[in-house]
Amino acid sequence: MRNAGASIDPPPDPFAAVRPDSPVALPVDRQYSKDSGDRRGQAPGERKKLPRGVSPLPPGVSPEIFATTPPPFAATPPPPGTPPKPPVTLPPPPAGPAEPWPVKGNPRARRPVGEQKPASGHQNLDDEAESPALRRRLRGPLLAAGALGLLLVIAYLVPAALMWGKVPPGTHVRDLPIGGLSATQAIERLHERYDGKDQQAVGLLLDGRRVAVLDPREAGLTIDIEATVGDVDTGFPSPMSVWQSFTGERQLPLRVSINQRKLNDRVRRIAREIDRPVREGAIVYKSATPQVLTPQEGLRLDQAKTADAIKRAFVDAPASVVLPVGEVRPKVAAATFDGALVTARRAVADPITLVNGGRRVTLSPKVIAAHLTFTADHRGQVRPVFDARKAVAGLEVRLVGVAEAVREAGFVIDGETPRLVHARVGKGVDTARLAEAVARVIAGGGHRTIPVSLAVTKPTLTDAAAMRLGIREKVASAATSYTCCAARVTNIRKAAALVDGKVVRPGETFSLNEAIGDPAAQKFVRAQAIEGDRLVIAVGGGLSQFATTLYNAAFLAGMQEVDRTPYPFHVSGYPEGRDASVSYPDHDLRWRNDTDHGVLIKASATGTSVTVSLWSTRTYDRIEAETTVRSNPTEPETRTDTDPSCIPMNGTPGFTVTVTRVFRKDGKTVKKDKPQTTVYDPAPKVICRPARSTGPFQQDGDNAGTQLPPPGQDDDPSANGRKGDGRPDPGTPVTPKSDNGDKNRDNRDDNGNDPQSSSPHRNADPTPTATPSGGDEAPNGTNGTNGGGKKSGDDLNSNDPA
Repeated sequence: MRNAGASIDPPPDPFAAVRPDSPVALPVDRQYSKDSGDRRGQAPGERKKLPRGVSPLPPGVSPEIFATTPPPFAATPPPPGTPPKPPVTLPPPPAGPAEPWPVKGNPRARRPVGEQKPASGHQNLDDEAESPALRRRLRGPLLAAGALGLLLVIAYLVPAALMWGKVPPGTHVRDLPIGGLSATQAIERLHERYDGKDQQAVGLLLDGRRVAVLDPREAGLTIDIEATVGDVDTGFPSPMSVWQSFTGERQLPLRVSINQRKLNDRVRRIAREIDRPVREGAIVYKSATPQVLTPQEGLRLDQAKTADAIKRAFVDAPASVVLPVGEVRPKVAAATFDGALVTARRAVADPITLVNGGRRVTLSPKVIAAHLTFTADHRGQVRPVFDARKAVAGLEVRLVGVAEAVREAGFVIDGETPRLVHARVGKGVDTARLAEAVARVIAGGGHRTIPVSLAVTKPTLTDAAAMRLGIREKVASAATSYTCCAARVTNIRKAAALVDGKVVRPGETFSLNEAIGDPAAQKFVRAQAIEGDRLVIAVGGGLSQFATTLYNAAFLAGMQEVDRTPYPFHVSGYPEGRDASVSYPDHDLRWRNDTDHGVLIKASATGTSVTVSLWSTRTYDRIEAETTVRSNPTEPETRTDTDPSCIPMNGTPGFTVTVTRVFRKDGKTVKKDKPQTTVYDPAPKVICRPARSTGPFQQDGDNAGTQLPPPGQDDDPSANGRKGDGRPDPGTPVTPKSDNGDKNRDNRDDNGNDPQSSSPHRNADPTPTATPSGGDEAPNGTNGTNGGGKKSGDDLNSNDPA
C-alpha cells in the first residue's frame, strides 16, 4: 500500500446533484443562511462564539475548500433568457511533500514513494518475468507434499480400520501375545494360561531354609483378567497407537486383585513365626550362683517389604521367596555383664533382715537370689533389680500381722459352688521403697538390716471386680496319681498349695515358674527328676508331674498355649503329646486366658494323687483331643554308667504323635486348633556298674531306678505292689525310689532341711499314672476322648463339671 499524497480534486458538493429548478426543498437546517444559526437549533443571531485563535474547522481542513460558488438555489435566479455563466472554481491547493507509507515485505515488490501503480493490464516487466518461473519452481514441491500427505493418511487409516475393536498388535501380557485379538478372545486366552495360578503355593525362605508355605488364596491374592484386558483401548486407534504397533511391543501388566486385610493378616502370622525378640543380657541366679545370660540378637520381619515380595512372587511365580528380615541388636554387650559378676556374688553372700518394730523376717540368700536380677538401664549400666513384691508375698503377714494385712478378693468352693471371699483394705509393705533399699544395700555393701515402711494398701482384686469375672462352674479338671511317701510327693503338695486359689483374669498369662518361684528358695526337696535323657536326683523333682496335670486341665478348658516343653522321651502314664516339663528358670509352662471370663485355679494333692480344676464360665460344650497312632518308631541304645549316682533305666522306644484339639458346641465341631506334633526320643537303657548290693539291678518301665530283690525274696504280693516273682504288678503304679546312697539324704530333705543345689534339670518322675477326674485309674498306652462312651482315661478329664 502506498501513500497517494494529497488529493488534487476538490471535495464533492453533496448538493451539486440537485437541479436548481428541483421542487425538492432542503430542510431548513440544511439551507445556507447567514442568519440561520447552527444545526443544533440555535436561534438566529445566537451563533456561539469561539475563543480567539480557535478554528471551527477540524484539524487539517483548509477554509479554501469551501470557497466555491454557492449552490444555485442559494442565489437569485437570473432573468429569463440570460445565458448561464460557468461556475467559478478555485485552483487546487498546492500538494505537500509526499511521505512514504511504512510497508513490510519483499523489497523487490516495493515501489518507490510517489510511484503510481501502472494502469490495469500493464504489469511490471520484472513481475511478468518472475511469476511463471516461480510457479514452475513451486509446482513440484507442492505436488510431492500433497502426494506424501495422501500416502500418510492412507497408511494411517487402513491399519487403523483393521485394528479397530481389537487389541493392538504387539501387545503382550508377560510372555503371552494377545495382539490382534478381540477383547473376548484375549480374556479367554489369559484364562487358559492363568486359571489356577492362585492355587500354586509359594515357599518362604529364611537363611536358605523353608519356614512357611504361602497359599495365595489365604493371602487374598487373585488374578483379575478382565481388568487386565480392560487396560487396553480397543476403540479407533490414534496415529501414535498405529505407529507403536508397527515399531515395537507393548507389555501389558498383569492386574492382581488384592484383599489387603487378608494379606496383612497372613503377613502378621508369618511374622509371629519368624520374629525372634532380642534377648537383653542379664545376670540371674541358679540357686545362689550368679550366671550371665548372654545377650542375643533378635530378628524382625519387615512386614511391608514382605507384602510387596509376596505380590511380586504371585505374579512372577518363583518357587520360593526370601523373607526380608533385619537384626535387632541388644543394648549392652556381654562384657559389661561379666564385670558385674563380683557385685552379684556379694549380693547373696549374706541374708537380709526386714524389720517392722518387734517383727522380723529374714530373707535367705536363696530367696534374695530368686528375686534378684542384674539388667542394663537406659544408659547402658548394669544395675540390680529386686522384685520386692514377690519376695515378701508370703511373708508380709508376718511383718504386718493377720488382723491388719491387706486381703485380696478370692473364691472358695462350697460343694460345687464358688463362694466369694471378700477383699479388705489393710496395711502392707511399701514394696517400691523396699526394692530401692535392697538395691542400695547390694550396690553399696551397706548394713543388711532394713526397716520396712508400711502403707495403706488396697487390694488389686476388689469384690466388684471379682464378681464380674464370671467364675460360676467347673469347666475342666485333670488328675494324675503316684505312690505314697516318696520325696517327690512333698514337692507336688507344695506346688499345689502355691497355685491353689490363683485367679487368671481375661487376657492374662499364667506362668508356673512365676507362681512357684525358684524351688531352691521355696525349700523344695531333692527328688528324682529327668536331666537330658537320664534320671537324676535334683531339687524340685516331681514338679513336672504337677505341670503336666495343670497343662491338661488348661488344655481341656480351652486356654491358649503360650510356652510348653514336652518331655524328651515319653513317660508311661502321661497322655501322648500332652505332657509338660518344667525347670526353673529355663523351661516354663505358660498359658493365656483368651476368654471373656476369669479363671480360678483349684489344686489339691493327697498322698497318692494330685488334681487341678479350672472354674469359669463354659464357652464350649466339650473340648476333646484327637491323637494319632504312634509313627516313626526308634529303638533305644544301651549304656553302661559307672557314676556312683547312676540310676538304671530300662530303655523305651521313641515315636512321633500328633494331637489336635477339637471344640464342640451344640453337637457340632466349631473350631480346631492347629495340630501339634511331638517327637519323643528313645529313652536309653542304662546299666549301672559296679553293682552296689549283692542283688542285681533290674529295670522295668514302671519302676526305673528300683533295686529288685533276688528271686525268692520279697515274695509278698502286696509288698510295694509286686508279684511274688519280684516283678511289678501291671495294674499297680510303682513310684521309683532313689538308690541307697541317696536314701538318707532324701530323708533329711523330707524333714525340712535346706536341700543342696543341683544342675539344671527337668523335674519329673517317669512313672505316674493318668486318671480321669473321677479318680479311676487309667490304663497306660490308650488314647481317645472321654465322656459319653469314653474309651480311656488318657485325656485325664471329662469336660463334664460333675
